[in-house]
Amino acid sequence: MVIEVLDPRRDPEPAYWKPLRAKAGLRADWSWEVLTTQAWAARTEQPVTVLLEDGEPRGVVSSAWVTGLTRRHRFARPSGRGRFGGLDVRSPGSSAMPGWWFDDEGGDGGVGRLLDSFVPAMRAELGFGLRGLLVRQVGESGVDSVRGRLKMVRRTEDVAVLDVTPFSSRDDWVNSLAKKRKYNLRKIFRTFEADPSIEARVVPGADVDPVEIAELLRHNESKHHDVPIVPLPAFVGYWSALLRQPDVHILTYRETATGRMVAISTLLDHPTLPVVRNFAALPPELGGRTNLYFHFYGEVLRWALETGRPQVMFGKKMAETKASLGARLVPQYAAALALL
Repeated sequence: MVIEVLDPRRDPEPAYWKPLRAKAGLRADWSWEVLTTQAWAARTEQPVTVLLEDGEPRGVVSSAWVTGLTRRHRFARPSGRGRFGGLDVRSPGSSAMPGWWFDDEGGDGGVGRLLDSFVPAMRAELGFGLRGLLVRQVGESGVDSVRGRLKMVRRTEDVAVLDVTPFSSRDDWVNSLAKKRKYNLRKIFRTFEADPSIEARVVPGADVDPVEIAELLRHNESKHHDVPIVPLPAFVGYWSALLRQPDVHILTYRETATGRMVAISTLLDHPTLPVVRNFAALPPELGGRTNLYFHFYGEVLRWALETGRPQVMFGKKMAETKASLGARLVPQYAAALALL
C-alpha cells in the first residue's frame, strides 16, 4: 500500500483524481479545483490522503490539521504547520457527509479502515506531534469501531434523508404528510403559484453569478452563531469554482420584474443520493418572501422525481421540521481519539 498526502494549495491534481471521484461517487465539493480554492481560504491546512495499491486508489480521506497556531480569524499558514496538533476528519464541503471513502468499507462504513490505514499514515507524515483525531459523521454501524479506552464517542445531529421513490408527484408527497403540515403546504404552494412576481427554477450552477450566491449566504450565515467557531463567510472565489462543476445545480428564486435573486439552494448531484448543500434567502425586511423554505422542499422533491433520483439528503439542523416533511432522520456520531 502506497500513501500519498497531498496539499491542494501546492500539489497539482493527480492523474487518478477524476477516476477516483467517479468510482467513489464523490460530489462536486471534492473536485480538485474546488479543494484548491477552499484550501487557500481555510483557517487550517487541509491535507488530502490517498491510499493506493498497484497504482489504483483504494481510499481517500479529507482532514484539517489543527494546532495551537490555528486562529479563529486567520487563514492557514503558508509554511510551518506547527509541531503538535490533531486531525479533524471531515468532508471538504457538505458537513452532512463523511470525510472518507474506501473501496472495501467492511461492515462499519470504513471506520476500521480509517483507524488501521489512515492513522498510521498520518503519524508517519506528521510524527508524534499528531496527538489526536476527531472523526465526524460516523454512522451507527461504525460506532463499535471507535469505542474503547482513549476514545470518546458522542451522538451529534441526525441527517435528514427524504425517500422519493414512494411518490409519483409533489401532490403525492404532500398527501403522505400529517393533516396540519399538509394543509399548510397546500396553502404555501397555492399562494406561490398565484404570484406572477416570483419564479422558481433549477438551473446549472454555471448559469448563476457567484457574487449573488455569496451575498445571499452571508445573510443566512449571520443567523447561525450557535457553534464554538463561527464558519468563515462565503468566498466568491470558492463559489466560482464550485459553480463550474457540471454536477452542481442551483434552485433559484427570482423576481420576474427585476431578475433579483431572493433565495437559493445548492444541489450537489449524485445518481442515488444528491445532497442539498444549503438554503439561503433574503429576510422579508429586505424584500424576501415568507415560507420559501417550505416551498423549496417541494421544488427539490419535484426535481428529484424529474431526474429519477431515489432519495435526497437535506443535511442537518431543523430535524423536527424535516421529519414533519417526511424525511427520515439518520443517527450520526463524532469520535475523539487520543493518540499516544
